[in-house]
Amino acid sequence: MLPSCWEEKARELGAMSRNSGEIREASSLLRLNMLYTTNEGSFQTAATGLEVTEGIKISKTAAHKRIKKSGECLRWLAEEMCKAEGNLLRKPSFLGEKRVKLVDASDEMTKGKNKDTWRLHYVFNLFEFQCSGMELTTNKEGEKLSRHKFSENDIVIADRIYCTMSGIEHILSEKADYLIRFKSKAFNLYDENGKPLELLPYFRHLKPLENTDVRCFYKLSTGELRPIRVVAMKKDAKAIESCKRKMAKKASRKQEKAAQDDTLELNEYVVLVTSLDYTNEQILELYRARWQIEQVFYRLKSLFGYDNVPSKNDDTVKAWFFGKLLLAAICEAFLKRAFFPPELESVIVDIVGAQFVDRIVFNS
Repeated sequence: MLPSCWEEKARELGAMSRNSGEIREASSLLRLNMLYTTNEGSFQTAATGLEVTEGIKISKTAAHKRIKKSGECLRWLAEEMCKAEGNLLRKPSFLGEKRVKLVDASDEMTKGKNKDTWRLHYVFNLFEFQCSGMELTTNKEGEKLSRHKFSENDIVIADRIYCTMSGIEHILSEKADYLIRFKSKAFNLYDENGKPLELLPYFRHLKPLENTDVRCFYKLSTGELRPIRVVAMKKDAKAIESCKRKMAKKASRKQEKAAQDDTLELNEYVVLVTSLDYTNEQILELYRARWQIEQVFYRLKSLFGYDNVPSKNDDTVKAWFFGKLLLAAICEAFLKRAFFPPELESVIVDIVGAQFVDRIVFNS
């Protein structure tokens, strides 16, 4: 299942070298890393496992040094596996040649007395089911769209934390489109005459699950007005009540001031900003697809122990994260072959639906 050139790539990326000691084959190094990622990040257990399985005897320290150098190789392998395995989700016809890229990040804490929190920034190509960008930083570095590269025909979907003028400007400068959850008071909106515009008066007539859109502008520091489209849908009563409880709980837990009345009212709607010209229904449908990247992180945590980071060393943490991503990709490949022979896969997807197949693959 691995790419045919992966052993050469391991040498190219520095995981293997002439001074590799007892580990002379890339396959042995991969086994060492898989022993490390599946045994709670223990270098000693990984070293012992390698001796038992391959007769290669190395110390705990030697195992640590070899794993530290493996991060980039594991990252490349994980990405290539995702590319090779493709995707079970059916792409809506209205997207044409557009690529949908979901942007998110996940914070995880290392074990031990002196705990550090790491942040994995991730770009997930939805309908090709592959990662098109990964970056690991400390949690002191913010979640921002400008750390990622995009291209023409990309549609970037992100949650409200990414709703900034600088992020939107970055996407537009890359000739891509955006669909982002609007963050209250993230930036001011204006009408075509440059006068401040309030969104709520445009939404209050909506009934539950009805939608509307507003064509308006945001203003750059130069004073230039830049067009932006707002698409909104009224939530149902159950969703509104759930949102209110969450906001109250968050304010109580963090001892924050209660949200202002207009912010509370705005949370009765799903509010999106976009550069796309699709129908309101298509825009909302496209944004709902964002839950897929949440599922990626959920699977990594629940099935593969991805969040139990065993170290605070930069290189070791990279090996841990990307080793887990590779493990997930390999397991997905095994399960797809076990459940769905290639000649029947498309038929099964047509019968039971892509999302149901997706749940079978990852929950089994």
